[in-house]
Amino acid sequence: MELRKFAACTTCVVMVAAAAGCADGTGQALTPTLPSTQSAANADGSLLKASVPTVSAPRSSVRVTTLTPQLSVLNATPDIPNSGATLSYQFEIYEGPTLVMESSKVSPSTDALTLWTVPSNTLERNKLYSWRVRAFFGETGGTWSDMASFRTPLPPPPPNLEGPVPCGSASGPVIIGCVANKYPEKLVKTNAGSGSLQRRQANMEFLRDRIIETGICKGLDLGRNFKRGTPVISHDFIVLRRGGQKDAGVDIASGYDDVDRVLKLTWQVFGPDRDYGFPYYSKYPNVDCTGVNDAQ
Repeated sequence: MELRKFAACTTCVVMVAAAAGCADGTGQALTPTLPSTQSAANADGSLLKASVPTVSAPRSSVRVTTLTPQLSVLNATPDIPNSGATLSYQFEIYEGPTLVMESSKVSPSTDALTLWTVPSNTLERNKLYSWRVRAFFGETGGTWSDMASFRTPLPPPPPNLEGPVPCGSASGPVIIGCVANKYPEKLVKTNAGSGSLQRRQANMEFLRDRIIETGICKGLDLGRNFKRGTPVISHDFIVLRRGGQKDAGVDIASGYDDVDRVLKLTWQVFGPDRDYGFPYYSKYPNVDCTGVNDAQ
């Protein structure tokens, strides 16, 4: 073959190889047009060429308020600028080392954020769960994020099913005495053991509802009090409605949050002339008054 022809052929081969972008005989593109490629794996063996998504919330073992919390993650970014690739996200939830749930691929909620709500009947109350997320392009997955954790809500307190107590008078102080005599175990100190304040609050709420129920059965229009107008129901303050007059607030305990002392019930009525956490009436459910008015 003439030297001139050989050189021309060699030049053609070089140009074809350059156009194909071959990498040392591997057949893989040196500059892939998508965020995934088989040319090299990430440290964990995943193949997606993108940043790792960042868990946002909930985290740090915070206690969520629902069994279907919304998990939030900061989106990953493809390594190839302006690729136009849209990534999806997969979430995993664990209890200890046990995988509880793996989500299907979730589309991003915004350019910066992806939200996923845990389906119902997945989590249990008062448990510690951890979770993580990874990005996907098509069927190619990326590196998992760091783990985050959250706690689920505590079990609700048992319903107060005891009902009103027999009492021979419609007087507030007498009603207080009837309830206190019926449930002396709810008045004890709670300073020993764990959850002392929570136990005192639970006892106070129990007594509060018995006082309201007994008062209703004796003809008083009593209701719970939305504390300072918020959705929070007061532990130790109720509302007395009096026909033709403004609602009055009734303080039914003295220092109920002092767990080192026996709980002392009171009947202190405050009218509009003294704003003591102005009462915001919450109507109490219907009460079965059977036997309450039989007491003499």
